[in-house]
Amino acid sequence: MNILFSSDDNYAYHLMVSIKSILIFNDKCISFYVFDLGISTENKNIILQMINSSKSNIVFIPVDVNDFRRFPKNIGYILLATYARLKAVDYLPSDVNKIIYLDIDTLVFDDLTPLWETNIENYGVAACFDSFVEYEIPEHKYTISLSSQHYYFNAGVMIFNLDIWREIDVFNSSLDWLKKHGEKAIYQDQDILNGIFEDNVYYLDCRFNFMPNQLERIRRYQSGKLVVLNNIEKTTMPVAISHFCGPEKPWHSNCHHFKMHYYYNLLSKIKAVKGDKLPISLFIRSVIRDFKRKLKYKIY
Repeated sequence: MNILFSSDDNYAYHLMVSIKSILIFNDKCISFYVFDLGISTENKNIILQMINSSKSNIVFIPVDVNDFRRFPKNIGYILLATYARLKAVDYLPSDVNKIIYLDIDTLVFDDLTPLWETNIENYGVAACFDSFVEYEIPEHKYTISLSSQHYYFNAGVMIFNLDIWREIDVFNSSLDWLKKHGEKAIYQDQDILNGIFEDNVYYLDCRFNFMPNQLERIRRYQSGKLVVLNNIEKTTMPVAISHFCGPEKPWHSNCHHFKMHYYYNLLSKIKAVKGDKLPISLFIRSVIRDFKRKLKYKIY
């Protein structure tokens, strides 16, 4: 199994927590790759200690952020580092043909083998439907010239078929896309990837990229406030990956997303890190909130 992250030093602690969550639920050998945009030696050593105590291995691949200065940065909490994946075939070893990509604001709660074994031989990417963009700002995909038949996907959890990426030259295709639509793009490389892979995406069960808006739609459906859920929104429980997309992150005390308290549990298990602790009142509140979601809305 191959897993890819992209990070700078400011987000290194969050990278550690995400990796830790994977290692807890996955005991197989995993080859981790990190596109490294300036992670300190100290933080890399902490990550190496975590990896060395498992069956897995990790490679830090230096990336020059200046390679992506020409790309737009429209949202403050989305790093330029995310653009590095557009050059994945240039940075990764040539014998890597398939890889899972995860944003660093993800937490894993289950074995990722079913995700890894998804057959995408005939697709460039696999990803999950993004109900926020599709239903809350439906005009956006038309603004960037996506077909009405295309289901906009979220790029925080993906599988890349790198053979196809090499065939279509994703990085240069991205530059071409930006020339046509760059001024209208809001969600940075997520918009680019939707444009490039509009007819070349396999849609995953949303349990592999469980986002706040999907939680809200399930809650509304279960309470009778939403008539129907689209088949593309299928979310089999239990949740495998929680994705804290949007401005509220688990390291923010105002975060109300699914299992945000688990972030602090994991951070406390990384002995070399002296991170902030979640106040006990907020921890209990988060646990109770998730218990109610399970009891009332079957979200767990």
